[in-house]
Amino acid sequence: MFDRALNRLLAKGSAPDPELHLESCAMCRADFVNPVDWEPVGDTHWWMLLRCGACDTWREVTVANAVATRFDLELDRRMDTLARAFEKLDRTRMAAEVETMIQALRQGLVDAADFAR
Repeated sequence: MFDRALNRLLAKGSAPDPELHLESCAMCRADFVNPVDWEPVGDTHWWMLLRCGACDTWREVTVANAVATRFDLELDRRMDTLARAFEKLDRTRMAAEVETMIQALRQGLVDAADFAR
């Protein structure tokens, strides 16, 4: 993980601008930045406290609504990716548990009395 962050630091010219792409760290250029706290500043801007998960850099920014909206959409996209991965892992785990229960029932290791109060 830190190798990737270092590579991004060395290739600064190719990294997105962290002032517009809030998910990019201003220090290490990794794209692991998440909001810790935020609140509106008037009708046109947002104040945010951000933290980089790669290098633990914290920063405060005040950005226009358009930048905050783009960041929110990017966070949603990433959350969808994580949710799909979690659901796949959860289905695999549940299938393994069902198979284990089936085998236990077939071998007589479990019966109705095991579920009585």
